[in-house]
Amino acid sequence: MTESARHEVLRDEPGAAVCLLGNLAIVRGALEAGVQFVSGYPGTPASEVGDTFARIARDADVLFEYSVNEKIAVEIAFAASLAGARSLCSMKHLGLNYAGDPISTLPYVGVEGGLVIVSAGDPSAITSPNEQDQRHFTRFLYYPIFDPSTPDDAHRMTRTAFSLSEATRLPVILRPTTRVCHVGGMVELGPLPATRNTVRFTKNPARYVPIPVNARRMRTELIERYAQAEALLAESGFFPRAGTGRHGIVASGAAHAYLPEVIEALGVEERVSRLQIGAYPIPARVLADFLDSVDAVLVLEELTPFVEDWVTLAAHRQGRLLPIHGKRTGLLPEAFEYSPELVEDAVRAFLGLDQRVVRPVPAPELPPRPPVLCPGCPHRTSFFRVRRVFGKNTVYTNDIGCYTLGYGEPLHACDTLLCMGSSISQASGIARATGKRTVAFIGDSTFFHSGLAALANAVRQNDAITVCILNNFVTAMTGFQPSFTTDPTDGLGPAAASVRALSLERAVRGLGVDDVWSVDPFEETPTLAALRAARTGAGVNVVILSAPCAVEGKRGGRREPRPPFAIDPERCNACSLCVRTLGCPAIVVADGRYAIDPALCDGCALCAHVCQQDAIHPVPEDDDRN
Repeated sequence: MTESARHEVLRDEPGAAVCLLGNLAIVRGALEAGVQFVSGYPGTPASEVGDTFARIARDADVLFEYSVNEKIAVEIAFAASLAGARSLCSMKHLGLNYAGDPISTLPYVGVEGGLVIVSAGDPSAITSPNEQDQRHFTRFLYYPIFDPSTPDDAHRMTRTAFSLSEATRLPVILRPTTRVCHVGGMVELGPLPATRNTVRFTKNPARYVPIPVNARRMRTELIERYAQAEALLAESGFFPRAGTGRHGIVASGAAHAYLPEVIEALGVEERVSRLQIGAYPIPARVLADFLDSVDAVLVLEELTPFVEDWVTLAAHRQGRLLPIHGKRTGLLPEAFEYSPELVEDAVRAFLGLDQRVVRPVPAPELPPRPPVLCPGCPHRTSFFRVRRVFGKNTVYTNDIGCYTLGYGEPLHACDTLLCMGSSISQASGIARATGKRTVAFIGDSTFFHSGLAALANAVRQNDAITVCILNNFVTAMTGFQPSFTTDPTDGLGPAAASVRALSLERAVRGLGVDDVWSVDPFEETPTLAALRAARTGAGVNVVILSAPCAVEGKRGGRREPRPPFAIDPERCNACSLCVRTLGCPAIVVADGRYAIDPALCDGCALCAHVCQQDAIHPVPEDDDRN
């Protein structure tokens, strides 16, 4: 390993205590387990797992790829595991849905080298269109699942997950949530292995081909392997207990991270016994022993009452009529993530203590700050030009990514949103039902992720839709990972010498679209001409609007810097058209006067095109504002 490329997760200092982000702790745990193959698709809050492996893959001697989507990521990691390689793939909770087809059969076939699927949950839908509780996959599809509360948990659980996977031949899911992924915590480093698994594929069709005659045998074996996983988890140390009180508190995930501090602050250590649920299936013996030692139980967990129901069933099987408090009793909410205050309120109610005294803290009323497109973002220009041609009455279907920010004022370029790739499908459905041309917005990453099949379907049906592919050459919203349109010579992706950029236009034409225009949205005349031709066209047509991401363009040196613009106060009549039309964060208002912040302005010139007073001009190169 070269010292200059050395990353903190590569420190070969067993026993050293370091502070790691939860996602970095996962990476370190995988390295200590001897991971050999890593794939994934970027998605917050899991992005740093893939990002880190992309940076260290060569030095760590790990094969890594950003896959085109989560389904492919799972399938390719699984195939590597069949050859004996310890493999990992990462994604957010929504990605696990997209990979639903392979992951449902994967446990039947089983693995050779350990396979760990990192699927990060997002309680409170902080960066997602929904919440999801992946813990149900343990009973639904027979997956052992680890549920870390801290970065230290994530580190140790990841390391253990590989050996558990190999011992049971089951793939294992690691489910950190947003707070665990993005909090820093102390981790004690373990040794990096001197040797790793031998990689060799041995043919065994009866074991690897789940045709019905084999699948039925695999089904019965699966039950046995899942029971083996429960037995091994019972000895794992991921169900620690503390306290000897008769009031039992069972907690998992981030909720458990808050619990020790709450108990100490309330001074109720002698009244409480607590049990952490760190993995699933929850061993029957672990719960039985705990329930035997308490007279009542409070269950603390985010999202669905998964552990609560498991505890209730365990108590019933023991013939114990224990009061079990949690979501089912209305003590705790089912939606959104927990906070230390919420956990404290639940513990107080459970123990019969006075309610927490809430002292209001005076704070000024702040204006709302919704997410917005960056100054100079080519998507803003694309939305503006499309709306100018297609008008306000056209239905605009949108997709997952930065272009979701076409929603609302002032761009008004997002009428529906569902999931990755759905903009094209939804445009087809609306156009076919209404008989009116519909416009779909989709990004370059999302198009290759799941837009190809939707476009093929639209072409087959000859739907009257215009697909606007907003190509900024990067997967920007999740952390500027490379897109499949990224030129590998830019150095934005891993193993640049072995990957190639894909052509959107060739892909679109290959699917049977005849009318395709490729334009730079900042070039007004050709862009408007292409959009007007698309608006009057027949069937499916595609407009590819390509320009580098404003942030990555500066950071990666993809284009020459442009001079900022300024507003001439003598010409500006404060009509606010620029703000009302574009919503660019670089345009500010102070003391009733409009100005452009030169530190934010990207020099895209769109505001100058909008201004009807000719009051906006580039700042001369010798001006101090440059």
